Amino acid sequence: MATPAAGSAQALAEAKWTPEERYNNTDWTNRDSIMKNFPIYIQEQYEAKKANKKALPKAVNIENFTMKTPFGDQTLLKQTELVIEANKRQGLIGVNNSGKTLLFHNMMTGGIKDFPKHIHVHHCKELETHELSDTVLGQVVNSYPYLNLLRRCEKTLTEKLNADPKPEEDVAAKLQENLDYIKFSIQTIKGYDAEDRAAKMLRVLGFDETGQKKLCSELSGGLRMRVALCMAFFIEADLLLLDEPTNHLDFPSVLWLENRLRGYKGSFLLVSHDRELLNNVCTSVMLLEDQQIKYYACGFKDFEKKKVMEDKKKFEDIEKFLIKNPNPDPSTMLGRQRAEKKEWSEKYYAKQVALAGKFTFPVADKLENKEVGADGKPVPEDQISLIRVENVRFSYKPEAEHPVFIFNDPISFNVTASTRVGVLGPNGAGKSTFLKLVTKKIHATTGKVTEHPNFKLAYFGQHSTAELDLELTPSEFMQREFPNETTGALKNHLAKTSITGTTADTRMHRLSFSQRSCIIFAKLTYVAPHLLILDEPTNFLDLESVDSLISACNKYKGALLLVSHNRDFLRRCGKEFLSIVPGQFALFGDLKTAERATYTFIAEMEEGGSVSGKSMALNTGGGSVHASQIKGTAAEGKVASTTITEKTIGGGAKPAAAAVKAAPVEVKVETYTVNERCQALWTDGKFYNAVVKKVVGTGKDAKYAVTYTEYGNTATVEPTKLKKVAKPAAAAAPKK
Repeated sequence: MATPAAGSAQALAEAKWTPEERYNNTDWTNRDSIMKNFPIYIQEQYEAKKANKKALPKAVNIENFTMKTPFGDQTLLKQTELVIEANKRQGLIGVNNSGKTLLFHNMMTGGIKDFPKHIHVHHCKELETHELSDTVLGQVVNSYPYLNLLRRCEKTLTEKLNADPKPEEDVAAKLQENLDYIKFSIQTIKGYDAEDRAAKMLRVLGFDETGQKKLCSELSGGLRMRVALCMAFFIEADLLLLDEPTNHLDFPSVLWLENRLRGYKGSFLLVSHDRELLNNVCTSVMLLEDQQIKYYACGFKDFEKKKVMEDKKKFEDIEKFLIKNPNPDPSTMLGRQRAEKKEWSEKYYAKQVALAGKFTFPVADKLENKEVGADGKPVPEDQISLIRVENVRFSYKPEAEHPVFIFNDPISFNVTASTRVGVLGPNGAGKSTFLKLVTKKIHATTGKVTEHPNFKLAYFGQHSTAELDLELTPSEFMQREFPNETTGALKNHLAKTSITGTTADTRMHRLSFSQRSCIIFAKLTYVAPHLLILDEPTNFLDLESVDSLISACNKYKGALLLVSHNRDFLRRCGKEFLSIVPGQFALFGDLKTAERATYTFIAEMEEGGSVSGKSMALNTGGGSVHASQIKGTAAEGKVASTTITEKTIGGGAKPAAAAVKAAPVEVKVETYTVNERCQALWTDGKFYNAVVKKVVGTGKDAKYAVTYTEYGNTATVEPTKLKKVAKPAAAAAPKK
């Protein structure tokens, strides 16, 4: 059928078609009719090519940009400029409720007038309900609508060409021409090896073949976020929007994310409370402030320095202006100018005061001390034992025929009043189980957990905000939790976490996740704890709030157990670091050493070697279970060589040394130079084309940073995992 002219009755009728109706009414001999099924950005690019226009720019430049809340009751951005350069790596910064998430939503849904329609935008966020019914591998591959449509078109055109009776010769020629175009389009976006590419990314993130076949609905929040990240990098959009992508991730996943962002070919906007991630991947910054978008052509670290100096100078200049112009006529330009400057100055000052005391942990009551040391005298107050775990083994289903033990090798440790320990380990390795054992939310399968009779514990978990009744106000919630306290005292305590004024009397369903987290902190710290356990506390906090939390933790006089994927938070608050990996439970004196001991399996997988049992973490999403967690693989009641048995956490014990590895077998090795093409081993045990990017060391001790030329994955490998090639070889697609 002929394509209708714009404005005709048929065109108006077609405009009301659903996507399925449009597909069913496609004229498969007419390429223009086929293209109407495609995403808008593809249609725009197609029309530009038909008109012999130059390649459409991948940049955004919108003047006089204004953005209001969905109900139009508040202006978030006013007559500012929205600029996103092509291939730009930008951090998007702004306090909570400044409009970051809404800006992303509007970019993705076409809610911004004059936003270029030919730019492919993808919003990376947690999986929604309708995305949970597919398998892990299926969800990643099927997340690319353009690829799905191309595959459907290829199938339809093939069926029409092979129909019985055969189409007429001229019709068949047109069908074949369009089929060739569709096949070329699939090849252009690497669609014919889509499953292999997706599986390769998923394997690096811990999903083996078993894990890839699992339903997304069976995964934890952290594993679902890994799937969402795989979707984002599989699609390879022109503009990638990432809103707190590290929430629920473990360290290996964050490191993988860093690696992918550094090599991303398009542009991205990144919102994150993880300062180290921003420092490592962003080359410029967009700041939402005072209803304007401000641009900084520098990395995040330099941006923070500039911003502090700018705000300080502005505050000082305004103070001088206010002193110089104490009482101008309010109706004059000078009077209005003074009022605006005074308002900014007061907000700035109030903000600094609020951030300085946003999280305040009071001093706990003195503990009774009946504990006696080896010398027969009472132990120092900071060495009083709060929780002691002795020879604990744990399984969620110990009665099963083949039970899996989170802690099969017995663990023993002592948490004292001076504990300052960061806890790290891959998702599923046992961090949450460890905290549940310590807090007696679950009970040891064997062994025992004892605690000081009158110490107070405060626990902030990843899902603590779920306990909030969102129909209550913060003030009402605190009154329910502490019915014997006065409303004034509770509101004063809420104010210490920045829940002030009308916010304290606002229904919590209207508050941000960050504000809800602050309410939980207010509850936990109203009665001063001796031990504060924080499990991923930085999720949903903005950077300034994270800084306030770090300051409060360092001023806090009690004991701390910290679980976080935020390296800056752990490094600045922890004194020792507990590594929890199946087959290993060890304490280290610095974060870098602890990371190296904890996360070796990611490096091993990228290098293409066989993953050792010691370093492969339990991962229900990946379907991998460490050998030490199966009953009978370790001597029952005995301790494996990689386990630290009696470790006094925070009690001055010497950090554990890294486990001693067997001496490597001597082998003859080749040497390679930077930019030399080679073949490197991948996780499937096969060699694929790569190029050397960096050489560290010499001879058998050398390490080579290589990039796999087909997909851009990078890895650091030993020379024994490289092969020489006589000449540059064509990129080979990895196979399962």
